[in-house]
Amino acid sequence: MRARGLFPYVLILPAFAVVGFISFYPTLYSFFLSLHSFRRGQQTFVGLRNFEQILNSAGFYESLRLTLVYGLFFVSLTLLFAFLLALAFNRKLGYTGVFMTTIFIPWMLSEIVTGIIFRWLFLPGYGLLQELFSPLFGNITFLGHPQGAMGVVVGATIWRTLAFAMLLILAGLQTISSEVYEAAAIDGATGWQIFWYITWPLVRPTTLVVVLLLSLQAVNSTGLFLSITNGGPGRATEVLSVMMYREALVFFNFGYGAALAVVMFFVNAILAAVYLRTMRSEIVV
Repeated sequence: MRARGLFPYVLILPAFAVVGFISFYPTLYSFFLSLHSFRRGQQTFVGLRNFEQILNSAGFYESLRLTLVYGLFFVSLTLLFAFLLALAFNRKLGYTGVFMTTIFIPWMLSEIVTGIIFRWLFLPGYGLLQELFSPLFGNITFLGHPQGAMGVVVGATIWRTLAFAMLLILAGLQTISSEVYEAAAIDGATGWQIFWYITWPLVRPTTLVVVLLLSLQAVNSTGLFLSITNGGPGRATEVLSVMMYREALVFFNFGYGAALAVVMFFVNAILAAVYLRTMRSEIVV
């Protein structure tokens, strides 16, 4: 009986080993690289010197600020639009299948393809959205303006991710029994009261999951920045992930780039810990 109980684990062991090797080995190797410096092909142990350089670098704090700005606008706006769409689709409107298919097309595209599309849309003199929105903002070239370039990347990320966030929230909404809404309506509750005291508390755990996933994406987003702005103009959109990419794969400063990757690893770990702590309090309540 004991052997039979272990048999399922034996079956998944090869897959678990492959996934573990692909996931854990690069992480551990990044920790190893972060303690070394590479000069002319020579590897030298430097301890925590790379992290000391990061903490003393003004460029790091500027990239961290840009990451926070990008994450704040991306997460908040995506959550807002996803919630509105989920509430609309939950009412079972006509042609729901057509609208759902249209919304999910961007999610099927890769980050690079999405980035190229938005770069073309905002090309000076040719881009459709550049010509449409430029007069509203003083005829600026969006990709040549620091705030404009960040806005384009935020818009592209929302466009691509909106369907995913909306689907998760819609799944949470559909778990709420219609009888609860009917009872509230009989008791004379208004639409706002129904949302605030029934819908929001019941869908809040799902919303927390969405916030965590969007926050992790904001911290690790690289493809859209590289394909739309390449960190420019200047370094106006050089978030932490782009800074890490440049240090490691453009300037071949592998030790410093690995140290930045370790910093990002701990940022992700903090986000996950906050999420678990919040979910635990939700369960207790």
